Amino acid sequence: MRTAPGDGVIRVAVVDDHPVVRDGIVANLADDAGIEVVGTAGDADGAVTLARTLTPDVVLIDLELPGRSGLDAIVDVKAASPRTRVVVFTAYGGEERIASAIGRGADSYVLKGTSSDELVAAVRAAAAGESLLTADVASQLVRGMRAPRTVRLTEREREILVLVADGMANKAIGARLGITERTVKYHVTEILGRLGADNRAQAVAIANRRGLLP
Repeated sequence: MRTAPGDGVIRVAVVDDHPVVRDGIVANLADDAGIEVVGTAGDADGAVTLARTLTPDVVLIDLELPGRSGLDAIVDVKAASPRTRVVVFTAYGGEERIASAIGRGADSYVLKGTSSDELVAAVRAAAAGESLLTADVASQLVRGMRAPRTVRLTEREREILVLVADGMANKAIGARLGITERTVKYHVTEILGRLGADNRAQAVAIANRRGLLP
């Protein structure tokens, strides 16, 4: 049964491209009588549609989505439903990614593998207008802030950055390197985060200025 806004139940939309993972999240949240999952989606466009049509209290979203990334979706969800809070629930941490998500409007950041209680706590905190970073996420942020502010790219990231600078799309890069398009997309997102870039063109410009391209 769908609950009405203001009845004390937290209305949550879940966005993850893996149906099994998505179903597991829904099941975990459903164990809490104060939370109702009002919709699910598997990509960024679906997340925005849910935000616009259902105006949930919280959108729980993965960052690794097909098509546009979850980072882009955060901005669009906030624009479609300003009162909706966003909790990132993803397998990947790292100071740059965490900071990038928060900078785009995420209210909480939780890593997959955390306990159900912590996930529910993050949802409840977000719905209450608070932000919550689980202990592992907070420690990654602290380590990143204490580390020297130099850009460190892996060998694979450097390979991909060169191909991005050549104007190649993710699918073509994957074919060239023998990896999946999804893996390329993950690396490109990492590169953008490390360089503090909002898009591929900006990343190439920054990389050129810092002497990261041949």
